[in-house]
Amino acid sequence: MKKLVIATAAVLGSGIATPTYAASEIDCMVMWTKADVNESGTLEGNEAATYLDAIRKSDKKYDMKTLGQLSSSEFMAACKDDAFKIWFYRT
Repeated sequence: MKKLVIATAAVLGSGIATPTYAASEIDCMVMWTKADVNESGTLEGNEAATYLDAIRKSDKKYDMKTLGQLSSSEFMAACKDDAFKIWFYRT
């Protein structure tokens, strides 16, 4: 019984120490599909606000072509770089 308790604690404890990885291509594509509500290929206005805010709050710098907008390629680059990590796991 004592060995079972120790083994269970070891398994549960190992889940806490697992490293985090960048968002996958599929995760980012799912996020893009949900974000681009009007399917225009560009996030702007309310569509872009949350993501632009996450990019501003991240420690990373991105070359944004148009102020207040995100193209799919800009979105995917930031997503794969985990700029939306905290926001993604809240949805």
